[in-house]
Amino acid sequence: MVDDVKRASAMLATYAKAMHRTADLLNPEFQRAVDAIASLPSILVITGLGKSGLVGQKAAATFSSTGTRATFVHPVEALHGDLGIVEEHTGMLAISKSGGNEETIEFARQFKQVARGPVITLTEPNSRLEQQADVALHIPKLPEIDEWNLAPTTSTMTSMGICDVLAICVQQQKSLTAEDFAQFHPHGTLGRRLLLQVGDLMISGSALPIRPLHATFSEVIYEISSKGLGLVLLVDNSGSYHGLLTDGDIRRLMERKEPITELNASECFRLSRRGDDLPPVTHGSSSAQAKAIDCLEQMQEDEITSIVILEESRPIGLVRMQDLVAAGL
Repeated sequence: MVDDVKRASAMLATYAKAMHRTADLLNPEFQRAVDAIASLPSILVITGLGKSGLVGQKAAATFSSTGTRATFVHPVEALHGDLGIVEEHTGMLAISKSGGNEETIEFARQFKQVARGPVITLTEPNSRLEQQADVALHIPKLPEIDEWNLAPTTSTMTSMGICDVLAICVQQQKSLTAEDFAQFHPHGTLGRRLLLQVGDLMISGSALPIRPLHATFSEVIYEISSKGLGLVLLVDNSGSYHGLLTDGDIRRLMERKEPITELNASECFRLSRRGDDLPPVTHGSSSAQAKAIDCLEQMQEDEITSIVILEESRPIGLVRMQDLVAAGL
């Protein structure tokens, strides 16, 4: 077991050296590749055979998720009908370790006859495939990490590294924002954090507990218990939001032996305000268009569990911390 740990550590060190060698091969051709992909008016076709094909599939997913329309096309399938996906001004990224397999070379050759877009190759230096290239990118010619130098490992790692940085550099040249990225991942964590608005989650309508300031104590208790949210929103005569009264506030008033049954909603609210032992509530309200993640962060900062949603000073909804957590934030 100890020997395996040592061997694994040495292999990872070999990977690290390989990435440094890969970085040393970057030259103006890489900038040309970024410019070419960023300016594509059509899709980017990515191809490769065997393990290079698997790298290509991952690269297509990375490009697509970072704002560049991309698809993987198997070189053999392309030569038997899938070449139909290629249209004018489509670009190609062809990946091959040695750059010598005939299927990928032939696909690149046929591609150039159909499309007017750029052909970018990613191979070891001086390959046959790069003879078809408008832009040639390289990985270093290095041994794989297995003892027979057969299993594609170092080569796939360096190829994937180039594809990743190429995709991100294209994304940055297009000036895409985190919000743009979230649009491609609407159901992912980032998508929810950047796209989900309070209005998508708030409790509203008849489920919202609201009473006027002059409501009696019994009316307040009934509203809190019947709506099942453990609180009631208080409004003035014009319907504008005044404040929030919770069942915890009521319990604390009872512990202090306040004559709560003789108090109205306004008096209960006044007597139940926070003491100096807790931070002030700086943002107890928000709008339906606010980002849900911003409300969650504000709740954590103010040590509160709900925020009132207002529209022209009138309460239209309530969002609770438990709702935001349940939404995956």
